[in-house]
Amino acid sequence: MHRFIFQIACISAMLPALGNTTVVAKRNESTKHKILVTVCFAALVVLAGLFVGTGVKNALSPEGSHDFQWTPARSVVDGIDPYREFINWQSLGNESVPPHFLNQSPSYPASTYILLSPFAHFEWQAAKMLWLVTNLACIGLLLYGLQKVFPIQKPALLALLVLSFLIASPLRTSLGAGQHNLISLAAFIWAYYFAHNGKNKSLSGLLLAVAWIKYSLTFPLTLIFLRRGTCKPVLIAAAVHAIFTCIAAWRINLWPHEFFFNSVKVVLMGDGTGFLNLIALCMNLDLALPVPLTLIGLATLAIVYTLYRRPDSDPLVTVTYLGLISCAVFYHHGYDFVVLIFCAWALAQGKLQGLCRYTTLGLLTTAWAGQWLVHELTPVFGHVPALCVDYLLISIFYCCVFVYTRELYRTKHSYKRATAVAF
Repeated sequence: MHRFIFQIACISAMLPALGNTTVVAKRNESTKHKILVTVCFAALVVLAGLFVGTGVKNALSPEGSHDFQWTPARSVVDGIDPYREFINWQSLGNESVPPHFLNQSPSYPASTYILLSPFAHFEWQAAKMLWLVTNLACIGLLLYGLQKVFPIQKPALLALLVLSFLIASPLRTSLGAGQHNLISLAAFIWAYYFAHNGKNKSLSGLLLAVAWIKYSLTFPLTLIFLRRGTCKPVLIAAAVHAIFTCIAAWRINLWPHEFFFNSVKVVLMGDGTGFLNLIALCMNLDLALPVPLTLIGLATLAIVYTLYRRPDSDPLVTVTYLGLISCAVFYHHGYDFVVLIFCAWALAQGKLQGLCRYTTLGLLTTAWAGQWLVHELTPVFGHVPALCVDYLLISIFYCCVFVYTRELYRTKHSYKRATAVAF
């Protein structure tokens, strides 16, 4: 009996020590986990710095910022018709752009060149530097605007999302090429904010006019304003571009409507098909131009019908869907996949479910990381990996468009059926 009591006492004395050992083990495991997370985030920060730094380096290189459109804007400021110069140069049998155009074919509307005219008053090197600084600032404005309009509550998740965007291949390519998609998306998200959160529709309209610099990316996004019945910003933006077109017409002595036809002619004379949109796919199949235009018209009607039959859909999901549609309809290249930031934001907020979630994750991985991987592998393995990634990207992209459209329809159908059962 005494031995039994002694054993119980020993075991009781050991229990606190065992408990302390368990607590210490858990603390050690928690510390290791925190260290691992810190190391991973530090690695992502370093990668983000390297990738953005590469974009900055490419933008400032002698051949960098080639898509800035500085030369056409400078021509309009100087009273010269950039469209006519390009068309005449091409009609002589030249396959390139005029030498002084710096590889910038004038494929944008004249109102865009008036909006870019502040940069055109500087010489090329200074203008290129200012444009790069503007693009870098717009990255911050875009991310901050998204957080204001569609806030993410978890700081760690927000940090991961921001770092993933900074590492994305389209962002680096956009910086290097001097593209307009970053300033357009930043202006769009703040136009949306002031229209629906800031209650300043006049400022929203001015920002929307800036967003239309990259019209092929932001025109479809503008449907979110119309769907929500916010028409004033759209009318203001349209008025701004109409006034700027008249100013450009007066400056170079042309009728305003001639700008439209000339810019379209420039697009058709150059590489205006992209690689993923409906026009590009139809041209690759040797179909006549009216075929893709008809398909685009029908697709636009279907998109508008899909949006308006579901007025209660989540705004972030709607903008995400419209971003995909803009890539499907208009001329784009890989750098315009910065618009997938809306997809990433919706994914991080848990707005996407089921097949939508998986196809979106596949699209982000392929579009943001796959292109960089192809760039690294092409010198070693040739163009085969690039072709494989392009076809994979096209397949996943159109799967996404189909799945999003189906989910919008099914949600509305389920809502109607549930209401009918309730009554």
